[in-house]
Amino acid sequence: MQQQPHLSSRLDNYLEIDGLRFRDLDRDGQLSPYEDWRLSPEERARDLAARMTPEEKAGLMVIGSHYPGFSEFLPHKRNGQLLNEQDLWQDKNPMTGQDYPEPFLQTSGTEAAIHERHQRFFIARDNLDPREMAEWTNAVQEVAERSRLGIPAVFASNPRNHYALVPVFGSSDSAGIFSDFPSELGLAALGDAARVEEFSRIAASEWRAVGLHKVYGYMADIASEPRWSRFANTFGEDPQLAAACVRATVVGFQEGGVACTVKHFPGGGVREDGHDPHFSWGQSNEYPTEGALATYHLPPFAAAVDAGVSAIMPYYAKPLNTSADQLEPQRWVSENQQFEEVAFAYNKAIITDLLRGDLGHTGYVNSDSGVIDAMPWGVEDLSKPERFARAIAAGVDIFSDMADPSELVAAYEQGLVTDEQLTTACERLLREPFELGLFDSPYVDESAADAALRVTSHLAAAERAQRDSVTLLRNSDGVLPLDLDSNMKVFVYTTGRTKIELAAERVREQVEVLLPYATVVDTPEEADLAFVVARPEINLFEDDKEGVSLSVDPRDNGVDVDRVVEIEKAVPTVLALNVTNPWLLAELEPHAAALVATFEISPDQLLRSLAGVDGGPKGKLPFAFPRSAEVFENSGRDVPGAFCGEDYPYVDRDGVAYGFGHGLRLS
Repeated sequence: MQQQPHLSSRLDNYLEIDGLRFRDLDRDGQLSPYEDWRLSPEERARDLAARMTPEEKAGLMVIGSHYPGFSEFLPHKRNGQLLNEQDLWQDKNPMTGQDYPEPFLQTSGTEAAIHERHQRFFIARDNLDPREMAEWTNAVQEVAERSRLGIPAVFASNPRNHYALVPVFGSSDSAGIFSDFPSELGLAALGDAARVEEFSRIAASEWRAVGLHKVYGYMADIASEPRWSRFANTFGEDPQLAAACVRATVVGFQEGGVACTVKHFPGGGVREDGHDPHFSWGQSNEYPTEGALATYHLPPFAAAVDAGVSAIMPYYAKPLNTSADQLEPQRWVSENQQFEEVAFAYNKAIITDLLRGDLGHTGYVNSDSGVIDAMPWGVEDLSKPERFARAIAAGVDIFSDMADPSELVAAYEQGLVTDEQLTTACERLLREPFELGLFDSPYVDESAADAALRVTSHLAAAERAQRDSVTLLRNSDGVLPLDLDSNMKVFVYTTGRTKIELAAERVREQVEVLLPYATVVDTPEEADLAFVVARPEINLFEDDKEGVSLSVDPRDNGVDVDRVVEIEKAVPTVLALNVTNPWLLAELEPHAAALVATFEISPDQLLRSLAGVDGGPKGKLPFAFPRSAEVFENSGRDVPGAFCGEDYPYVDRDGVAYGFGHGLRLS
C-alpha cells in the first residue's frame, strides 16, 4: 500500500477519504482520478487530459519565459512586485537580434498566462537569490492553484550550476547563487561518470529547494566541429564518454526530482564551418561521412533514452540530401531521397521514426526556442497554424519560448490539428508534473531555500571538481607544483574577451591571497615566475555572422598572443588556457614553462590545483587539440577530431600529442 505523501495547498482544499488526505484540485468536493495519488502518473495524466478543453490543451503545449515583476529582463520592472502582470511584445528576437515578421509575445503577465492562455510550463531566466526564487515560484503556484483544474506550474531553466564570471544567457543562467562546478567539458575531463552523477544530484537538490523542476539539458551533442560556439557546453568528442556523462546527468537529476530535457537531437555538432542554426546561414546539417550519425552522434541520446529521460529537444537544423548515407533504407523518404529537408522539429522521420521508433523514447518532445516564429527552416512558406500542425504531426509535444498559444488554437479550429493529437501531447506532458509530485505538493519552504544552496559538502564537492578538472598538458620545466609559501616575485597577466578586467582583477587578488609571501611585480623582467591566464572565446550571438569565418586561433578570439609569447620568453611562465573550444596552440605552447587547460573554474581553485592540493590536476582531455586549422577543415565535420587519425592532434615541443585522454599528473 502506498504511503500518504506530503500535501501542500494555499487554498486548503483537501479531501479526507478512509483516513487518507488528497488535494481537491478542481474544488468539486469529489475525488477525481487525477487527484488520486494512489494511481499511476499515466492514469492520472490520461484522466486529466480528457477533462481539458482544446484551449487548455493548447496552453499546456507552449513553454514561455516568465519573470517576477522586479525582473531586470522587463522594460518597466516594478521593484517590490513579486508577480509580473505585463504582457511583453517584441519586434526582435532577443537571442539573435533579428526582426520578427510581426510582434511576438515574449512573456505574458502571470494572471493572463495561467487563466487566459492556460500556460503551465515556464522558463525561469532571472538570477535571483534563493529565497527570492522560492517566494516567486510559490506565488506563481498559488495563481495556478486557483485555476479551473488546479494544474500546477512547472519551472524549467537552463543549467545553473557551472562557474561563470557573469551569467551566460542560455547556457549558465546563474553565477554565484548555486553551487559552482566546472563547465560540462570540465565534468567530462574528470572521466568519472559517478562524479557527474554526484554533481547532478547536488544540483537537483538545490533546484527543487527553490521551486525549479526541469533542466533544459544536458547537451548530448558530439562536438565534431571545433569552431562551433556551443562546444563548451558539450561533454566533448567521444561518444562513449559523452554517453556516460549524459546517462549520469539524467539519473542524477531525475532521481533528485528534476526532469531533464536532453538536447539537441539528433546531434547539433555537425556544423558547417562552425555556424549555428540559430541563424539562416547555419541552418544545414550535411553529413559527409557515411554512417557518422549512428556511429558518433546518436549514442549519447540512446543513453539518455535508456536512462528514462523525461524529454528530448530537437535542434533547429535541417538535414541535406547531399549527405552520405545515414539512415536505414526503410527510414528514407523515398527510394531516391534520404531526408526531408526540413528542420528536425518538423521532421517525422527523425522524431517519430528514429527517436521514438528506433531509440524507444517514451517521454515528450520539446522544440527548441523560436521554431514557429524565428527559425522555421524548411517550412518558411507555411503559415503559423500550418507550422504547428506540421511539427505536431512530426512528433513535437511542446513549443519552447512561446507565451501565446493562439496560433495553435487556430490550427485546431481550422482542422489542421485534431483534439486527439492535442490529447496525446498533453498526456505525455502531464506525466512529468505527476511524476515530480507537483500535483500533490507544488510549494517549497521559502525559509529553507538559502540553507539548501549553502550545504557545506555540496560546495566542497563543487570546488573539488573544479580543481580536479584542471588538465596538465606539459610541465617539462618542472615549475609545478606552485609553492604557496614561496617569497618569489610573480608577474600576473590575464588576456581574453568577456569582462576581462574583472577576470584580471580576480586572478591577481587570488594570487595575492594564496601566495601571501610572494611579491606581485609590474613587469615580467622583475619576476621569478609569470602566471598567465588566457581566456579566448567564441560567442554565439556576437561572432556567428553571415560570410564571416569562425576560427579557433586564440588571436582571433581575444587573446594577445604576442604579449603572452613575449612574457614566456622573458620569464618561466605557467600558462592557464581556459578552454571553450579546441584552440590552436602552435604559438602559445612552445615557450611556456608549463601549460594547463582549464574549463571555466575560479582563479582560487585553479591556483590550489596548481599548488598540488588533493594531488593537483587530474583532468584528461575530452577532445583532441587540432594540429592546425587545415586538419579539421580537411576532415569531415561529422567526425570528431579524436577519430581523425594520428596526424590530427597537436604535438608539443616535447613530441607529446594532445589527443583525446591526454593529461599528466604532478607526480
